Amino acid sequence: MSKEIVLLHISLIEGIGPISVKKVLENISQDLDLLHLYSFKKIDFMGQFGLSEGVSQKLVYGLKDTSSLEKEVNLIAKNNITFVTLFDKEYPEILKNIYAPPPVLYIKSKNKEVTSQLLGYKKKIAFVGSRKAHRYGEQVIENIIPPMVQNNWIIISGGAIGADSMAHRETVKAGGKTVAIIGSGLLNPYPNSNKRLFEEIVDAGGALVSPFRLETVARPGNFPARNRIIAGLSLGCVVIQAAKKSGASITAQFALEQGREVFAVPGPIGDELSLGCHNLIQQGAKLISCADDIFVEFGDENTQLCQDSQIKIDFTKTNKNIEKIVQITKISQSLEKSSKILPKYKPGTIENIVFTCCKDPCSIDEIAVVANKQIHELHEILFDMQLTGAIKQNHAGMFEWA
Repeated sequence: MSKEIVLLHISLIEGIGPISVKKVLENISQDLDLLHLYSFKKIDFMGQFGLSEGVSQKLVYGLKDTSSLEKEVNLIAKNNITFVTLFDKEYPEILKNIYAPPPVLYIKSKNKEVTSQLLGYKKKIAFVGSRKAHRYGEQVIENIIPPMVQNNWIIISGGAIGADSMAHRETVKAGGKTVAIIGSGLLNPYPNSNKRLFEEIVDAGGALVSPFRLETVARPGNFPARNRIIAGLSLGCVVIQAAKKSGASITAQFALEQGREVFAVPGPIGDELSLGCHNLIQQGAKLISCADDIFVEFGDENTQLCQDSQIKIDFTKTNKNIEKIVQITKISQSLEKSSKILPKYKPGTIENIVFTCCKDPCSIDEIAVVANKQIHELHEILFDMQLTGAIKQNHAGMFEWA
């Protein structure tokens, strides 16, 4: 059994996340083969790797069960899926350099050669935005992505409906390559309504990528982990139409913490989907209106003057579901007021337990042990608490008070 397969096995164990894997890989001695972990006892994991008793016990039990590994390997072979681990040279170096990167990436592409080329290619940039993105966001994407494709950039996004789908579709339409990082397993691609789009992405020489085991279903808690990978794989992140508290804003925050460039497209001041972008600009994100604004930041060559390709949008023709212009001050004041209220959770509730755990940065593995819950039971709770501003996930993937 190779060390890659051992790492795959570890990644399949419920309750073992990137933080725990990082501790194992960083503290394993050079003369110790990963295969020896199968003979480790709880005290060995605690002593050698500094893991908690609960996490160590999960590793002991998990490594004794080889059925999950056998099933996953069979599914990989049967469905013509590639996987790369932190031990593989094909694993993208830019992602490997973030704190606690995902130990395994599953990839669906035309072939292994395409996979290697896509993951190793340096000029990758993320486009993210709201699931509610409307015609304004679509026009922005139609303006910016074609020049990016012409300058040989690969577009990364999350495969969701709304802005993500717009970015993927426009890239394929422009003859470019795009990578969708999805928040579910590759055999349960989410959303199901994008099944055809995912096929088009692969047919066009792009790929679907997931850090989750193949049959994982989409859960709210999966998406922050997915967003962290979107940011980690890219040199920069472009945010188009995002609410102040949203998945797109979380992705941008990861990008900032990982030292990536962040670009934001301003929008109509009365549109709720402009708040996230405007907030990012206030934090130092670069305001952009065309692709050249991005090229200049990276010193990209063969750029085209954008003076003749400025975004031309008739605001009177935007989506009918968008409300009339409202006073931005009222919206901002309301959000600011709510964000400053300290969360109050009833003692004994799972939210209170999680919030108390997060006083100091801690991993989801550690929260699961303290709360006596399975990780999949915590996903939605953690996601909701992030959106309400009670907690946040830092650049290391640890949860802490916001």
